[in-house]
Amino acid sequence: MKIAAVIPCLNEENSIVQTIEGIRKVTPGLDIWVVDNGSTDQTVKMAESTGVFVLREPQQGKGFALRRGFTSIPDGYGAYFMVDGDDTYGVTELTRAIKLIEIDGYDVVIGRREAPALPPTDRKIEYRFGHSLGNKFLTSVFTKLFGIQISDTLSGWRLMSSGYVKSFSGGNSGFEIEAELNAHCYTINAAVTEIPVSYTGRLIDSHSKLNTYKDGFLILRRNLRLYRSERPLLAYTLLSIPWFLISGILVIPILLTYQETQLVPRFPSLIVAVGTFIVACNLWIAGMILEKTRQIRTAMARELYSRYSRSFGNS
Repeated sequence: MKIAAVIPCLNEENSIVQTIEGIRKVTPGLDIWVVDNGSTDQTVKMAESTGVFVLREPQQGKGFALRRGFTSIPDGYGAYFMVDGDDTYGVTELTRAIKLIEIDGYDVVIGRREAPALPPTDRKIEYRFGHSLGNKFLTSVFTKLFGIQISDTLSGWRLMSSGYVKSFSGGNSGFEIEAELNAHCYTINAAVTEIPVSYTGRLIDSHSKLNTYKDGFLILRRNLRLYRSERPLLAYTLLSIPWFLISGILVIPILLTYQETQLVPRFPSLIVAVGTFIVACNLWIAGMILEKTRQIRTAMARELYSRYSRSFGNS
């Protein structure tokens, strides 16, 4: 099975060569595509010196870079390996992941990050407190929203089948790309598994582009939007419930008074009750309409998934 490695990077001149060499050491026959996301240092020059393919994506954001890779790399690959260019992820488990895709039939293999017992002295700490806490929180949110048991939803180490990648239409994002990829597992009902991979901190003179709080909020918002997009009927039904409750609380006393006196003494409350009831109905109807739209979109994605899975399943 022919495999392409897609490495999105921004200003990673100190680590891109080590990342490439590490992959080649484990899987010498793998094609490597580096997607430069607007680097202002020597990242592109360093990558080109190793003989890999280099693509450029002017819109900054990891999601945009990956989308450029997924759409620009020619067809013919049976799986795509996604990894960051900062040389923080170990790749020794890549051969195991390939077998899980090629032989066992999984669509996605996610590397569950595990810090080494003795961290290297030339690197920063593996997990900042905010990153670790945020990862646990966002992982919990995703599993509750979509019901897919992934223990490290923000991992940037993934091996994905061609059917999965070619049926993925997202990527208009930054660090929310992992949330989009996770939701796509739900869309096509993909077979997902995790394997442990080593994870070390960045080199001392390397700097992370991830902003703990800003990007954490964006990822949370993306998860909620994806939930609304992928499970619209349930999402909009939940949104309509408070409006139904408000309407009921307002209208019941009015109806009871009307039964006793044949009078409607609180017209403003009645008007508000009718208005909130209409809002609730509109939300529920919107959910039903969007559910039908989602079914069409899902059917198209699954058709692409099936087409490419048949093409490369025996390669």
